[in-house]
Amino acid sequence: MNVMNRKNVLFSSTAVLTLGAFLCLQVAQLGLAARINRAAAQETATTKKVAIFVLPASDSEVKSALLLNRVLRENVRGLTAIELVAPAPVLNSGALPELQKLVEDAYQALNAKRVPDALGKLTQAKPLLEQLLPAVSMRTLALFYKSWGVAQALSNNLPEARSAIEISLILFPDQTNLEYAYSVEVLKMFMEISADLERRPSGILNVESKPENAVVVVDSREPNLTPARVANLPAGPHLVKVVMDGYEQWAGFVQVAGSETRDISVPLRPISEKALFDERLVAVSKVMKKDPDVAAPALGQLKAFLGADEVLALECSVVGESYELKGFHVKSDASVLPVKRTLARDASFLAGVKEFLSGLFESFYEIGRKAEGLGGPPIDPVVLQKAGVTSQQGTTVFDPDNPVFPTVDLGGKKKESIFDKWWFWVGVGVVVAGGAAGGYAIATSGGGSGGPTGCVKVNVVPME
Repeated sequence: MNVMNRKNVLFSSTAVLTLGAFLCLQVAQLGLAARINRAAAQETATTKKVAIFVLPASDSEVKSALLLNRVLRENVRGLTAIELVAPAPVLNSGALPELQKLVEDAYQALNAKRVPDALGKLTQAKPLLEQLLPAVSMRTLALFYKSWGVAQALSNNLPEARSAIEISLILFPDQTNLEYAYSVEVLKMFMEISADLERRPSGILNVESKPENAVVVVDSREPNLTPARVANLPAGPHLVKVVMDGYEQWAGFVQVAGSETRDISVPLRPISEKALFDERLVAVSKVMKKDPDVAAPALGQLKAFLGADEVLALECSVVGESYELKGFHVKSDASVLPVKRTLARDASFLAGVKEFLSGLFESFYEIGRKAEGLGGPPIDPVVLQKAGVTSQQGTTVFDPDNPVFPTVDLGGKKKESIFDKWWFWVGVGVVVAGGAAGGYAIATSGGGSGGPTGCVKVNVVPME
């Protein structure tokens, strides 16, 4: 092969390798670019206020409609740039973003070992949390009580610490040992409380409301309608939320004793314009089976009453193992579109709900932060060793301070190596393919002589 051919082959091989590396880099950056674009869209998007109503198609489907109404409203909260408007207000609800920021900032300060700073922010957040309790998400509540408990424990206020950590665990049970590895004492306290909750006798809570058929949620359990009976509650404090359209939301902690039954009755306070709201909703219920142009006036009046940008009004029927939904979607421009959807009542139910709402309101769900739990401090193997935490316990945690090997087991071992990364093997494949292409080109280009080339003609003659 002459010098020119060798240069061409070398150039071709280098080009293949360079192109492969470039493609790997582009693929690796694709996910990051998508996240950045979504984050930018979230920051610049205008928040859209939406209202959702699920009405029963018949008297026998009142319970199903109320529960589905609750599910749709809860799941629309996770959509980006969407704010739920409900005729069940919470006083001073405009302060909710301030509360959430205080709790998140306090948690960051706690993880950075700035305990006095964390305590100051949590003390500032506490009266807001008590005032906004019905509207505060379960994660924010659990995060507040966890942060408050850990900060108190690090300040040597152990009784207050145990009480707060217990509430956090009851509200958000899926917390792990490593999320409390702030010190040996805090980690041992968490393990003791967790084991104690599993051993405690359970009690029963009966919840009534005036009026009845309000949605009641206890801790993180499935919603039910009053009068409700909630069993298998470990002895201790439990959060009860009671919600009904046309009434102010109610929430409070109720102490349940082991092997006993606790009865509570919640009187709901009607909103000041309840009569007008009822009138608007009844008018909508009468036009649910009409054409969009006929239904538009009643839907527009309900939309104006609520101050919403969009309204979703659905009629619910239970057909076999599915919910049949029919109704209208009032858009921001006052146009009324017919809506029809079937939601299977099986394992795909919540996924179907999210897909339905995301497509309808043209939004997407925020990526859940620390989906494995509430998160925790940077991993410290010394604290784990002194506390007697071992890998045999089978607990893993997400370490936010380790972007390369984020999943760590209790012994501090890295669960994922570079050989487990998809991009590593793509890169290996590209290198091998480029090398093979270059080798093949060299092998098929002839010997190593740089002199003149020619051809050899071989005649094969069969033997007689």
